[in-house]
Amino acid sequence: MGAGLAECPHWMPDVEALLWVDIAAPSVNILDIATGVSTATILPAKVGAAVSGPAGTILLALESGLWLQDGRSLRRCAASDMTGTHFNDGKCDAAGRFWVGSRANDGTAGQGNLYRLDRSGVVQKMAGGFDVCNGMGWSPEGKAFYLVDTVPRLLYRYDFDPLTGSIANRRVLHDFAEVPGKPDGLAVDVEGNIWCAMWDGSGIQVLSPAGEKVGWVDTPCPRPTSCAFGGNHQRTLFVTSATYGLDPADTEHFGKSGSILAFDAPVAGVPVAGYAAGGMWRFSE
Repeated sequence: MGAGLAECPHWMPDVEALLWVDIAAPSVNILDIATGVSTATILPAKVGAAVSGPAGTILLALESGLWLQDGRSLRRCAASDMTGTHFNDGKCDAAGRFWVGSRANDGTAGQGNLYRLDRSGVVQKMAGGFDVCNGMGWSPEGKAFYLVDTVPRLLYRYDFDPLTGSIANRRVLHDFAEVPGKPDGLAVDVEGNIWCAMWDGSGIQVLSPAGEKVGWVDTPCPRPTSCAFGGNHQRTLFVTSATYGLDPADTEHFGKSGSILAFDAPVAGVPVAGYAAGGMWRFSE
């Protein structure tokens, strides 16, 4: 497939397809699992994340703000002041609220924020001070929210209120200092385990709900970027990867970089919702 920087896989059960973005293209892509064909739509700005939206639309987090894609057309929505920053990874909670992180364009530490787009269309800053606000997910019962900060190699756990969408009591669940690579995108299985892609680590680190290392999945590429459960009964683990910064001539390490990989999982994943639309689009602090 040869993606430059594939990211943010999102399973769409209604059409049995995998939604993903290529940050380097930039493009939003839909992979038809039955045929293996991936259809790309080139975007006008750098893309961080994409999730399915209402009535067949796709919600896009671009560096210029939030957009709705309807077929081949894009409708621009209001954006906050993203001066010097851009959106990164994003995902919806079980209630259909969209959560998205940001990072500084020049890599300045501590400039990343976490935002929440409510179903009413209000976007609110929920937390800040991150280097690269990245992979996120929720425990099966919805009482814990997980968030990666890639550069310091930390996975945070917040208490989460599924009713209000509030987060509280942040603490470090796992420090990846002794694991090869840096933590990127993640997925959660029905037993509460956290599957985290390790950039430059050539694999997926599996953690228990308590943050303990309980498994590892080797990937045939050094830069897996994220993962998502999907397919039949949520038992397929899809893994996105990158060719960005790698030398194709280095066949020993390049492997299947840029591919969308699929693994049979020993346990099902927690289904991830799409965005549940509503209201006017606006940002608030």
